[in-house]
Amino acid sequence: MSDPKLVDRLERERDTEPGDHKMPGTVVLTALLLLCFVVYYFANWKALADVWHVR
Repeated sequence: MSDPKLVDRLERERDTEPGDHKMPGTVVLTALLLLCFVVYYFANWKALADVWHVR
């Protein structure tokens, strides 16, 4: 690592605070995936309940 610009950049990236890391897009996409999964699961459960008449 002889390039001083690279060394300075790596030092700045390493010295971040734990609260500096933000990921709101990831949380939104995860919530959206979970919501789609839940809706799809219950829609299929309802469709199977209509088709399979268990007595």
